[in-house]
Amino acid sequence: MIKVNDFVVLIEKHNDLAVNSVGFVKEIKKTKAKVFFIGKMSEIEIELSKIKFLEITKTGKSHKYKICNVCHILKEDYKDFDINQTDALGRKTTRPSCKECRKSIDGRALKNSEKKRMNAEKPEIFFICPICKKASIPGVTANLVIDHDHATGDARTWICDSCNTGLGRFKDNIEFLEEAIKYLKKYQRS
Repeated sequence: MIKVNDFVVLIEKHNDLAVNSVGFVKEIKKTKAKVFFIGKMSEIEIELSKIKFLEITKTGKSHKYKICNVCHILKEDYKDFDINQTDALGRKTTRPSCKECRKSIDGRALKNSEKKRMNAEKPEIFFICPICKKASIPGVTANLVIDHDHATGDARTWICDSCNTGLGRFKDNIEFLEEAIKYLKKYQRS
């Protein structure tokens, strides 16, 4: 029996919602439920026969299925998600975003001509990251990476890998970074 606040998956396509779209129940009626589908950020009224209960604690790491953190569709781990890294226990882990969503996240790869140009300018002795201003010895006290525009494939410049990861976490999106600044200012201690 599905209840309010239960997580559910769609078991058949409905309008623009894909099969296995994940949502949570906001209201139950006799034969229908109001479900907020996370990936589409929309609430719809749907027949109870088109959804089934999802035990979300049985998804993700060490389970066969996981929920993509972008589209919020339940997909098969290691099949629909690329391997990302090895965890502290030596187990392979997969990316939080499915292969399909990674296409838009990753965008265009760095152009080979840009890679050649940037490698000719690679800092070798001393480096100051243009974002965090941290001084480092390349390859010894920090790893440097070529930052690039994911829309064009053009190189920007060399930055430390920490800043590159930070930009990637914010999807190179200026509005997201501005929201992060507002957030930090809101909670900044005087």
